[in-house]
Amino acid sequence: MRKPKSIDNKRFIQYRRWSASVIVTTLLWFSAIHPQAGMAEAREADTPHPASGVRAADTLLPVQSTSSLAFSGTQAQIPESLVDFAEQTVDQLSVHAPFTAWDGAELEFTPLGPGTHGWLITISAQGLPQGYMIISAGEDGGYILSEYGIGSTLPYSQAPLNDRLAAEGLLKAGGSLPKGSSVRKLYDVSPVWQVQLPGKKAVYISALNSEVLPDEHQQTTTAVKPISASMPAATKGLVASSARWIAGAPTLAAGDSRDPYDNLLWLTSSNLTARSSADLRKLLQEHSSLIFKSKKSNAAYGAPFALNGWHRWSTGIQKHPAALYVSVPLRNTDTLRFLPASRLIGQGQFYAHTNQP
Repeated sequence: MRKPKSIDNKRFIQYRRWSASVIVTTLLWFSAIHPQAGMAEAREADTPHPASGVRAADTLLPVQSTSSLAFSGTQAQIPESLVDFAEQTVDQLSVHAPFTAWDGAELEFTPLGPGTHGWLITISAQGLPQGYMIISAGEDGGYILSEYGIGSTLPYSQAPLNDRLAAEGLLKAGGSLPKGSSVRKLYDVSPVWQVQLPGKKAVYISALNSEVLPDEHQQTTTAVKPISASMPAATKGLVASSARWIAGAPTLAAGDSRDPYDNLLWLTSSNLTARSSADLRKLLQEHSSLIFKSKKSNAAYGAPFALNGWHRWSTGIQKHPAALYVSVPLRNTDTLRFLPASRLIGQGQFYAHTNQP
């Protein structure tokens, strides 16, 4: 096992310059950390000008730049502490398969939507996507690793969203949304697009598989406590910037990425008991693959989905419990997500896969 490279060897970090509709997320995020950033100005910038149509490409496609984020004659730089935490996390992950391609990879930071206080970090090597991380701001001013994933299918990809909007008849001829529309990246417990058309109810679309979420999504998200409200994260089974974390080798069930929809007999079986992350890890040791289903918040979680392994993090400090993330194969893709086990405990039921009759 090789050691992680020194965090002093900075990777090349790509920064983005944003259009007004996306710049607001940066303003809102900074307003939460630095109140003097001006929440009122951010809210005004977030609303597309009613005098012009909003093209989906204009809303979602940033202009790549090697400069810092810039707006309105001032500059908002990505916090150095965020970059440090992201690099330290990637250094730890790249020690072990399947993350070894992350060694020396490029990191690209994208602020998420209003009220989210988070960032999407896209990881690429030689111009090809390798995975992602979603890092959220904690209540103590630090950061927490909300989720991460390995694979070429990344959350918040524009092309699948445009395809979905077209299929739903929301895009006008020429690929534009009606005047006064907005598209936002949201993250509560799962990546989501919020598409708001004038005078209509917001449409929520999964930013992972581009499926339209049911109407109850907005209600179910309010019943789930956002992960960013879980600080101090070290006591909640979450990797956080408040400590130096060491990643172990992931334990994955080889070739086991069964789709819960392939065989629905698990719905007729009794659910399994998991009252803690340790219980969930034990169940995965016994069954290799599980199914998570949330009774009241399936739309928020994007459930049901399969679990096929786990990844343990530790600090080496006895008073800090280990953090456990469970692996979730993203259906019909090569991407494997890793979610905090503590996020699932108490929010739904776990089932063992049932063999085909």
